Amino acid sequence: MYRIEDGALAGPGISVFETIVTFVVIPTAMFIVISFLAYVAVMPRKKRKSGSSVVTHIE
Repeated sequence: MYRIEDGALAGPGISVFETIVTFVVIPTAMFIVISFLAYVAVMPRKKRKSGSSVVTHIE
């Protein structure tokens, strides 16, 4: 038997498909998008000439 507070009615349950989408697919997709955005933010830019350094060369 479920213990429900007075005046509260339990809503309908969610299906297995809705559960999988809510707790597996959406978080996985968010992880992939955030990881991709973080990678793009720190991705190496244009390659420098070999031998040149930020310390010894001003562009």
